[in-house]
Amino acid sequence: MTGKTEKNEQTAKAAGPQDGEQDRLLRHRRRRRIQLAAVVAGGTVLAAGGLFWLSGGLQAWLDDRALDSACDGTLAAGAVRELVGGAQVTAETRTGRDFWQCRVSEADEEYEEDGRIDLRVTVSDARDRASLLEAAGTDAPLGHGWTGGFAFDPDRERRGEATASVLLDCGGNRDGGIVAEVRARMDRADFGRPEARAGLTAVLTRTATAYARQEGCEVTEGEPVRKVGTSVNAWDHKPFASVSGSCAGIVDPRTAARWGVRTAVETVPGPKPVEGCTLGGLRGAPLYTFTASYGPALEWSTRERLEELAERPAGDAPDGRYVLWADCGTTERAAYVVAPAGGGRDRSPLALDHTGLRTALSAFAERSAQAHRCTLTAD
Repeated sequence: MTGKTEKNEQTAKAAGPQDGEQDRLLRHRRRRRIQLAAVVAGGTVLAAGGLFWLSGGLQAWLDDRALDSACDGTLAAGAVRELVGGAQVTAETRTGRDFWQCRVSEADEEYEEDGRIDLRVTVSDARDRASLLEAAGTDAPLGHGWTGGFAFDPDRERRGEATASVLLDCGGNRDGGIVAEVRARMDRADFGRPEARAGLTAVLTRTATAYARQEGCEVTEGEPVRKVGTSVNAWDHKPFASVSGSCAGIVDPRTAARWGVRTAVETVPGPKPVEGCTLGGLRGAPLYTFTASYGPALEWSTRERLEELAERPAGDAPDGRYVLWADCGTTERAAYVVAPAGGGRDRSPLALDHTGLRTALSAFAERSAQAHRCTLTAD
């Protein structure tokens, strides 16, 4: 028994080092497999990240994140994202002596200078004689508690171009208020679609009110604009008997018939920087144009001419042009004008009913002034 035990011990001692070496080799191979798997997995992650970066995904993600704080944090980033439909865009702030602007443009520099998207919200002081505002009586009113208009001609070929403007009252803590305008040129947009017009209006109103509050303007917001119309043109005339918007209630049917009025070009009612009504003949030829201009929409050169018009001697004006004024509190004065067709500076070729023209202008001015909470004045 003793001999066998010693023999087994010797055999075990001889085999021990070989088995230990095999165990170490197995552990080493296992570690190498684990390390190789980790390297492969890490390489896959790096490759995916590299592809994400090389494909522009990282930059697109950064650009999108940057929208939330763009233009001093005032840009309506959510509304912009919906409007551009997933396109990669960037934003920048531009300032001048009399304006502040937030510009959104195509991020891909491959395209022309302004890219396929050029969206600009410009804000200025309504008291500044150089305030930037383009508005017309043919613009569609924004409605929903806003004083503003939307300009898009549904008959033009370029469907991706539109403008909108809004006047913001600062509640007395900033005389004159603020005027804001958005101009859009988007190759892939169609502002003939109601959703696109509502989206552009949202960009304007949300950005403008955010900027106004940063500037200490206690602006009262209107409601979200769910629906806004398009501009009207001279050929969008309707029978005078069916007027219901900006031309309603200006003249009675008997007076209209005596003036030869058979048609009218009007917009739906609603306060805008510029409001208008054109009364026309049988085929829409304009006869009498009524215009209301508020704040910065009343250009200084035009205002000076109208003031000269108001200073004429009392009585009938040979050209049939008359003007009324209104005080709108903290904003600039408003002017209301009636102008017969072909009047020019001298005399109208129409057989003018001067008393009727002054009465019609008063009706037009009173209704418009009431919508703007303005008060008609004697001069």
